[in-house]
Amino acid sequence: MTDQTPTPSAPGTSVLDRWVAALEAELSLPPGTVDIGAVLDLARDAAHQVARPAAPVSTYVAGYAAGLAAARGESSDAVERAAAAALAWRDAGPAGQA
Repeated sequence: MTDQTPTPSAPGTSVLDRWVAALEAELSLPPGTVDIGAVLDLARDAAHQVARPAAPVSTYVAGYAAGLAAARGESSDAVERAAAAALAWRDAGPAGQA
């Protein structure tokens, strides 16, 4: 997590913590599967560096990639790689023209 991401005083105390725990249970994920800070950091980086609508799309794509890796029994750094890609993004415009 970066210094810019707010952290609750204790795990499970914020509405977001409880929501993510409920989603993990609903989707049959082990508790603690979701790194909330990393996902929020990715969303922030994509929204600020790329475009606001890139935030939910980027987090979905990174989660999808992480899920595919998990299905293969592999670990994944998809969220971190997506955040790095967002931070490095330089839009060349339509058809690669500036």
